[in-house]
Amino acid sequence: MLSLPKKNSKIAGMAVKTIDVYCRNGHLLFGRYLKMKPGFLMKCYIERIGKDNIGVTGIPEETDVFCLECKLRIGRIKTVHGMPAVFINHGTVKRIKT
Repeated sequence: MLSLPKKNSKIAGMAVKTIDVYCRNGHLLFGRYLKMKPGFLMKCYIERIGKDNIGVTGIPEETDVFCLECKLRIGRIKTVHGMPAVFINHGTVKRIKT
């Protein structure tokens, strides 16, 4: 797991933001996620999640991820660039743009 930098710090010349990811009903899914690039949140790499409230660390690939409180489908776990990530379903996560 990556160590968590301070808010809005820079790693290797890239702006890093620490964000919290919520479902559309306001439940915290991932706390202190390290977002590296600007733009909308498309996927969450599992190793960049600081606080995992739904338990995606031990789930196998091609498994759906749900909010524990409201049972909304958040996304699906896939491998991207050799790292496991949660592909976000945009209708169930509050819109985040950095």
